[in-house]
Amino acid sequence: MSIAVIGAGIAGTAAAHELARQGERATVFHQHAGASALYSGALDFEPWDRAAELAAIDAQLGQFSSELGVWELGAAAARVATPEGNLRPTRGRDRSLLDLERCTGKRVAVVDLERDDWDALLLARSWATSEWAKTTHTRFEPVRVRALHANFERRTSAYDFAAAHDAPERCAFLLAALRSVAQAPDAWLLGPWLGVERAVAAELSASLGVLVGETTSAPGGAAGARFENARDRLLARVAHVERGRVVRLTPIGTGFRIETEAGVAAEFSSVVLATGGVAAGGIALERSFERRGGTGFRLSFDAPVALELDHEVVEGVSSLASVDFVERGLGTLLEVGIAASADGSVPGNPGLFAAGDAIAGRSRTALVAARSGLGAAQRALEHARSAR
Repeated sequence: MSIAVIGAGIAGTAAAHELARQGERATVFHQHAGASALYSGALDFEPWDRAAELAAIDAQLGQFSSELGVWELGAAAARVATPEGNLRPTRGRDRSLLDLERCTGKRVAVVDLERDDWDALLLARSWATSEWAKTTHTRFEPVRVRALHANFERRTSAYDFAAAHDAPERCAFLLAALRSVAQAPDAWLLGPWLGVERAVAAELSASLGVLVGETTSAPGGAAGARFENARDRLLARVAHVERGRVVRLTPIGTGFRIETEAGVAAEFSSVVLATGGVAAGGIALERSFERRGGTGFRLSFDAPVALELDHEVVEGVSSLASVDFVERGLGTLLEVGIAASADGSVPGNPGLFAAGDAIAGRSRTALVAARSGLGAAQRALEHARSAR
């Protein structure tokens, strides 16, 4: 019996973890970074501005979070700051993000340093005047800290600035700069700069005796890099990893054959498709130059699946099938995906299951992706065992 997972974002990693938890070592195919590498570090079940009651964290999801090693999913919701000046609720978080629910009624110092992408005075004012800060009497105050080691650090990307703090001497320089402030605050809030490999936020918190954390990350920032590093460590323990682009998935008998661009071919009893949606490159736009304005979608490799949007098949472009973005809006890019049943099974393909952003019409959030990957793995395993 063998099971493959195509894609190693949050959904694919969760699927591989769940299979290992149940005694099976999956083969994971992936090549480039996907949408998971672009996430902000906030963990939601649904878009945060539409979040309703607090969703429960089941045991499997909690265990996956713990094994990944960079997420915090507690019994209570968290609240994090964004570089756009918002304070937003979240069900969980990257551990480097400062949980403001632990800072209610306290003085939070916003590190004021001369980076071109950071305005501590404006951000502190925006956070301090938010409804949450006023209700909880939480103060946000800019505090000047000489935390730039060299002038060029004003202009380096947030990712590079975060990666620099993985070096022990650079982290020690930041610690000394924070210690030099005359009146210590109750908590320190920085931009998304606290390392991509080391747990810099936890180290600084332990050394200073107060909470230290960062805001959410922009796409391609530190939070996404921390997830990818944690993902690689976890997959190295629980799965066999094939780095390369899948070009074809073909049903054969009671299983499937997977071929990669490098010519690698292997057969599997069950397959989990966790290739992501448009943002990850798992689904590609297809433009017709013969038909003016004609646009459709296709999977990024050959596979016996249909793509749908609002329960309508949209794969391919013809005189009868096309997606009008003017009429439908760009939100369609977040809705299109593989046509799958509620449990992720792909109709007409026993043993084939979709997960995460690859599925049409699902919320494009981290925890939905993780839970979807766990569920797809369980069903793939059940199918593989029944087919023996």
